[in-house]
Amino acid sequence: MNYQIFRHLLHVLGAVFIIGSTNFLHADTLRTQTIALHPGWNSVFLQVAPINPNPAIIFSNTPVTMASAYFGNGSSVQFVQNPGGISWKHDGWSVWYGSSRPDSFLSTLTAINGNQAYLIFSESDFTWNVSGKVTLQPTVWKPDSYNFSGFGVSSVAPPTFAKFFAGSPAHQPGKVYRLLNNQWTLIANTTNTPMAAGEACWVYCRGASDYQGPITIKPSSGDTISFGSTAESPVMLENRTVDPVAVKVETISGADAVPLGYVVRGITTGKMTDIMFDLPSQYSPPALEAKQTSWLWLALKREKLAKATQSSLLKISTDSGAEVWVPVTGTRVP
Repeated sequence: MNYQIFRHLLHVLGAVFIIGSTNFLHADTLRTQTIALHPGWNSVFLQVAPINPNPAIIFSNTPVTMASAYFGNGSSVQFVQNPGGISWKHDGWSVWYGSSRPDSFLSTLTAINGNQAYLIFSESDFTWNVSGKVTLQPTVWKPDSYNFSGFGVSSVAPPTFAKFFAGSPAHQPGKVYRLLNNQWTLIANTTNTPMAAGEACWVYCRGASDYQGPITIKPSSGDTISFGSTAESPVMLENRTVDPVAVKVETISGADAVPLGYVVRGITTGKMTDIMFDLPSQYSPPALEAKQTSWLWLALKREKLAKATQSSLLKISTDSGAEVWVPVTGTRVP
């Protein structure tokens, strides 16, 4: 049998009935992100949505005394400004001040959200472990402007900035500012400079762009992989680069992981047949050729559900160091 060819038929999106809105919180779709803070200003990209978004709760018993997020001031251009020179009230920033500060009553930042870049001031070195919900939320680029954002990359072997943005004409030549010693510093050589997981930078985007990285992940059910009345859910994998990309799918879960399989099309008794296999904890589908789009057809093994609703996380990564986390929910149908 030839099991190497993925199923190519496009799923009819109207047949997917989404059960389990992303507003519902499942323990197995929580991730703990670890961020190393140093004294002074830190430029942080928070990828998880904290269980309690209140900054006073999140930063209690930590050396963090300020946190700020950029939301713009009506300008069509986002400016790179050193933290010490920002007029927080007038330059488009929302700020939280710790209760130990005399200006704490001036706080305007009332929630710490996921998939958001922040400037965080710490009084000392601190390892910040923050648990929160994972959502697949794309970067929205402001054209012809610097954008304050971070990206999903490996904490062990991240790509260089040039490698990560090689597939995007809007980000050539790469103009990226990284925060070093409380000063934004232009990266002189993006070819040899690795990115860092959990770091936010100012990145210039020339014109419009929908670029999310070397690989784009699009579940058919929006920002999550959800199994309701249908037992299959296709996930689009798109290689945005000019080089082949090897993909790895890892199941990150607790005791109540969603029992999943994957479907391929093989030849049996002279005809094409859809065949399902159990999805292992680590699965490597066929490599994506340059600019290729393929589909990972996931299937819910409903007979193995131990509860009415179960959830887990998939970490989809590439050999170049890009990394995307996707929540998965499976529900019994009466």
